[in-house]
This record gives sequence, C-alpha cells and structure tokens, in this order.
Amino acid sequence: MIYTEEIFSCLDNAETINKMLLNSVTYNNYKAQSVKMNFDTEVQQLKREFLKIKERYDEVQRFGRYHPDYTEVMMETRRRKKLYDMHPDVVQFRQYETQLQTLLDEIITIVAHAISNEVKVERGNPFFVDHSCSSNCGCS
Repeated sequence: MIYTEEIFSCLDNAETINKMLLNSVTYNNYKAQSVKMNFDTEVQQLKREFLKIKERYDEVQRFGRYHPDYTEVMMETRRRKKLYDMHPDVVQFRQYETQLQTLLDEIITIVAHAISNEVKVERGNPFFVDHSCSSNCGCS
C-alpha cells in the first residue's frame, strides 16, 4: 500500500476517535466496573467455581448422555453459571459492556455509511438491528 497524505489524515482522525472513546463515560464505566469485578473476591470465587465445573462439563460433553455423571454435571454447570451471571457486579459489568459495544457498533455503522449505504457492517450485538435483508445476514 502506498501511503498518501489522505491515508495519514484518515489514520490521524481514527486516532482522534480512539482517544475520544477512551475518554468517554461509556468506556470509563466499563473499565471501572471491570476493575471492580476483578478485585471482588466473591465474584472471583464464583468464577473459579464455574470454570472448575466447566472443565467437567467439557469432559462429559465428549461422551454425551452416555457419561454416568451427565445429568449431575449439566445441572451443576447451569447452577454455577447462573450464580456467577446473577451477581450484581457481573450484571452491571455486562450492562456497561453492552453499552460500549453498542457505541462501537454505531460508530462503525456511521463510518461505513459515510462511504456507501451498500457497505455491509458486522455488528457485535445481534439486537442492534435497524435493517434486515431477505437473507437475514444482519447487514446494514
């Protein structure tokens, strides 16, 4: 690729957008909640317990219903996952994560549509849909 002044200008503008994102309330909420969650001993304990049972789950999945502990491991995995997912700090983190992903999706859509309305944009959030085509591809 040959770098021209236009390309350098685009890269500078992208860096400006990046700095704006890193200074946004949305990103700061996400980052603060991530740190809070990582230092919360209760959350970390729930995560470790879930990951431990997940290892057993992966082993059971190799054999499917024929594994003698299939039902027990499946139920315990769901229970541990729910305990982790329903912790207030994890719930708050997921909400901030979704807000950040939505912001990023909106920015990507704006940039893509500035080029052409025919540009297809993959989005990280399947619920962020303002268009559907006949093939249900999720393009915008």
